[in-house]
Amino acid sequence: MNKLARFLAAPALAAVMGVRAESPAASPLAAEPPAQVTADQAPPEKWPTMAEAGDPLAQALLARAYLLGTDGKAANPKEADAWARRSAGQKHPLGLFLRGWCCRYDRTRLMGAREEAAKSFFGEALAADFEEHAEQGGRQWLAVLGAAHCYGFGMPENQGDAVKCWRKAADLGDANAMFRLGLAYAMGNGVPVDEKSALQWYCRAAALGETGAMVYIGKCYCGGIGVAKDAAAAVEWYRKAADQGSSDAMYFLGCCYVDGSGVPKGEPDGVKWLLKAADAGFTPAMRTLGDCCKDGRGVPIDKEEAAKWYRQAAALGDGLSEDRLKELKGAK
Repeated sequence: MNKLARFLAAPALAAVMGVRAESPAASPLAAEPPAQVTADQAPPEKWPTMAEAGDPLAQALLARAYLLGTDGKAANPKEADAWARRSAGQKHPLGLFLRGWCCRYDRTRLMGAREEAAKSFFGEALAADFEEHAEQGGRQWLAVLGAAHCYGFGMPENQGDAVKCWRKAADLGDANAMFRLGLAYAMGNGVPVDEKSALQWYCRAAALGETGAMVYIGKCYCGGIGVAKDAAAAVEWYRKAADQGSSDAMYFLGCCYVDGSGVPKGEPDGVKWLLKAADAGFTPAMRTLGDCCKDGRGVPIDKEEAAKWYRQAAALGDGLSEDRLKELKGAK
């Protein structure tokens, strides 16, 4: 643009001389509204703000994160259920499905009541086109659909379809789907048993912060599954997951200290980790604390305290604790 053109383009002078000034707002690029980011496109750290603002998808994604202990959240069934309720209350298909999943594992209900409640929510989710949304959705949708196929949630169990969904979700970067692929290879569900492939998937998931995968890497080292047996390496993986809030890892780490596996034997230290796991609601830790109190491992012998721990675990559905409690009463 030459000097005269710039002079005439000045808005004030253009108005006086009857020349139409070029407006920046007339640019097609300036007129485009900013693209709206949906919750499944946003990073997990944005979900709480979006969820509190009433976004049902963000609420569902938080429910999944707390239910499975993924996407930077430690497993917390109460938080999972609370967010699933809010999402399901808005009839969001993913929220409805996760509400059913929460009901299925609600230990405060009798099994029959749990099954009926879960079945109702799974039915609502499918009626709201959950499966269609999942097949077109992001990694979280696909991973949940994989679980539906794996466990027969609202649909016939199909391990092959579960693996297909998890593989698609894993390709999109979902750490929990990677972990579940590892479990599939470990157990031969939908794929041939392959311990080394299982460990590889666990490692990929653990690199993204998946604590469940860290626990299973620890199990692999502990049992020499797909890798050379190394109790000290197992302890390090358990510790890594425990430091991120995994109650499973706290339990296994506590057992390592009680038994002196991979670390110098230190029963009091083991009891401390078991208490942390029990406080998080992990029933095997409650049962093991009962055993410690009964046998005087890391704590003084106290049969009443042992009975308390067995009762607490039994109330949450732990059958072995019921047996221990009967044995303890019979020994008196």
